[in-house]
Order: sequence, then structure tokens, then C-alpha cells
Amino acid sequence: MNWLLVSVITVLTVALFKEVNCLVLTEIDGPSLVVIEDENVGPIPMNCHFKVEEESNSLVVKWTKDNKVVFQYIKGHGANVIPEFRGAVESLSSDPNDEECGILLVNPSIETSGTYKCNIQTDKKTISMDKELHIIDIQNFTHTLQHKRIQNETHLECEIENVYPKPTLAIQTVNGEQIQIIASDVNLLDDGKYQASAIAVIRTEDDSTDEYQCVSTFNGLSFNLTTNIISGSVSFRRPEWSHLILTVLIALVTYEKFSN
Repeated sequence: MNWLLVSVITVLTVALFKEVNCLVLTEIDGPSLVVIEDENVGPIPMNCHFKVEEESNSLVVKWTKDNKVVFQYIKGHGANVIPEFRGAVESLSSDPNDEECGILLVNPSIETSGTYKCNIQTDKKTISMDKELHIIDIQNFTHTLQHKRIQNETHLECEIENVYPKPTLAIQTVNGEQIQIIASDVNLLDDGKYQASAIAVIRTEDDSTDEYQCVSTFNGLSFNLTTNIISGSVSFRRPEWSHLILTVLIALVTYEKFSN
């Protein structure tokens, strides 16, 4: 009796497992980060890899961006881009009846950033998977670091403009030692990009040459922009009294020479 019960449970478990796993979604193949450096950026492919283990009477593949449907494939009816997203989204396959329904994000811009979800539905099961796509746009950006030497302090001012998403600025020595930011500002520009600035002050006891960096990061993404500057004795430092006395003496000697 026990063996019979075990056999029945085993058969039911296998049948249930087979039914549950009749549809398998393995991955969304596509980049997580795209950097737009100029106008020549190409389209971005996003492909949904899945497998239907058993014959299904129905199959619907649906892509959404930030919970808005952008593309769908219906078995027997082909693939279609939702009218609102035509010009921004295309089918990855030229065959409208191709069940491997990926999408192509054309003319990428900062609006292309978002969460993309692939939803697969059969008459037995529905599964989905999402992928975050980050766009960094640095077209026509500027990134500067300027310094002023005032007595025994070096004032460092970093500015970055025409970038997306919102940057975070850090000023540091060339060895990576952080310098405290005493003032910062971030502004959203009309085109959706950002301008940001930061000021730091570090004490410098002599006229030695030092190198500093401004590092701009973007929401913890694996991309940053760095600019360097070398600060030396030629600066806005006030002249020392010994230099003034020497200058006066030279002027007096020159005046006396020409007077004679």
C-alpha cells in the first residue's frame, strides 16, 4: 500500500513538474548600459530567450517599457509595434511570424532609459522577466577643473555640463584621497540634461606641484568622467614681502643709473 501511494505521488509530481516547466524563460539578452558619445550611436537589440516544452494552442509575447506595452506578438497574427512607439521600437526579426520576438530600440536617447519586461503567455502558463537599461548621454559635454592658490590654500572648482543622468562630483588628489566639498550645485537643463559644479579647498604649505582630479559619476553606474589639473607655484598666491623689497631696490638702482 505504501509503495502504491509513493508511486502515485511520484507520477503526480512528475506530471505537475512537467506542466509547470512547459514554458521556460532563460534570459533577456541585451545591454544594461549604453553610453551615447555622438550622433552615430546604433540601435540597441533586446532579445527574449524562451522555450515552449510542449505544443501550445496559443502564444503571446509582449514587451513593455516602464509598464507600457511597446510591442507584441500573437501566434497566428504576427508581430506589431504599438503605434505610440513606432519610430522608437522595431521588431528584431524581419519575419513577422518569428516566435523569437526580440525588439530593436532605434534612435537611442535619454528617453530610452527604463525597465523593459518580456512577458510570455501560453494557454497553460505566463512568465516574465525584466531588464534595466541605463543610458548615459555625454554628447557635447564639457568637464573642467580650475584652481586658485590663495596664500596656503588651493581652491578647486569643478564643473560639468550637458550630461545625463544627474552626475555626482568628487574632487580628489591624484592618489585618490578625497577632498571635502564645501559647495555644490546641480541644475536640470531644458533638454533634460544636467549641469553641475563643486568647490573644494585644500591646505598647501609650500609651492610644490600637486595634481588634482575631478571625478563625475552617474548613479553608481560603471562609467565615470575624470579631468585633471596640476597646481604649482604659478598661481593667484599673494607676493611675499621679500619679493617686493627686491623689486623696489632694482627699481631704485635703475633710476639712479639713468639719472647719472
